[in-house]
Amino acid sequence: MIRTLKSKRALGLFTAIAASAAMIGFTASAPEAKAKIGQPAPGFTLVDVEGVEHTLSDYTEQGQTVVLEWFNPDCPFVKKYYRDDTGTMNTLASEYKDRGVTWLRINSAREGHNTTGEARTNKAIEQYNLETPVLFDYSGDVGHAYGAKRTPEMYVIDSQGVLRYHGSMCSDKGAMAIGDELYVRSALDSVLAGETVETSKTKAFGCSIKY
Repeated sequence: MIRTLKSKRALGLFTAIAASAAMIGFTASAPEAKAKIGQPAPGFTLVDVEGVEHTLSDYTEQGQTVVLEWFNPDCPFVKKYYRDDTGTMNTLASEYKDRGVTWLRINSAREGHNTTGEARTNKAIEQYNLETPVLFDYSGDVGHAYGAKRTPEMYVIDSQGVLRYHGSMCSDKGAMAIGDELYVRSALDSVLAGETVETSKTKAFGCSIKY
């Protein structure tokens, strides 16, 4: 009886310690809040293919507006924005970089998936002529915090750290054509002008994120 009681106590203590450790680990790695238009965007720190850390608040504290692009180099809906005849993503990133806009791509595919990792990302950087970082979110914590489900799925965060737009890049729902309206461009123009974003949320269309 005494041996059983001690065993139960030891098991209870081990369970409590394990639970505390798990809770501490989750708190340390996961963003604090869910993304909502008009509310502070969930903070995060992620690393790029070079192992460099990128922290959202570092950019906004420097007065930068931040565009987040959920990225999958093999998704046809992503590819349409990087074709030679479109180049939409790179064009916008380049056009707005001197206007205080930082463009970050996030890949939330699980570690080991063939759409992410160092080799595939380096190939994508060369393939698509990427000049801004691709960040790894292997745990999926950041993607889930933002409610990201598709690639590409776009977010515009103003220099105060407030989420101002969430949804599709453009008005076309297919994997080939670029729509007449570029929602991200419109959102950026409004944010930089200090105006309300008229279309602050749209439905993102694309490939499912490989969490």
